[in-house]
Amino acid sequence: MELQRRLKRALSAVEDATSSLQNARRKADSGRSDIDRAINELDDAETDIRRALRELRNG
Repeated sequence: MELQRRLKRALSAVEDATSSLQNARRKADSGRSDIDRAINELDDAETDIRRALRELRNG
């Protein structure tokens, strides 16, 4: 259960960071590729966390 709680917190942090970066991307005039790369990495992390949570729920 501790692992599941920690993963949920991590997922929330990743979602918040993704949202912030998406907002920054919309406002950015330069550095777009760095922001896009960071968003892609966060999206991958979010997918991994969701997969781990699903596996925990399914046993």
